[in-house]
Amino acid sequence: MKLIKLYFIALFLLTGISNVFSQNLDDLDNYQVEEFYKKIDLDYGTLDDDGNSIDYIYVKTNVDAGEYKIDLTDADGDLYEIKDTNIYVTFRGYFGYAGYSTECIMKVNYYGATVYKLE
Repeated sequence: MKLIKLYFIALFLLTGISNVFSQNLDDLDNYQVEEFYKKIDLDYGTLDDDGNSIDYIYVKTNVDAGEYKIDLTDADGDLYEIKDTNIYVTFRGYFGYAGYSTECIMKVNYYGATVYKLE
């Protein structure tokens, strides 16, 4: 009988704790990812079509399906960097200023990706 009581107490506590830490994403500003890019560093002396020296290029890439907690920062042009990775994103609409770090949740599935601002 004590084991059953302990089980229900543990279940109640775990349910309460998970509700405290789970966030309803529907209440957050969300943005549709247009494309993912990977930054590739080039060898010293690499030139573009006009003969100008370039250090890196961005190549389209894919990201595995899942839910990720990320920090976005501003990057070149319309690109936003996912901090601590070499992955960059562009958005279908206006994301706005990310500065040095904007905390987000990114959900990636077969149909695309959505970024939810936590701040």
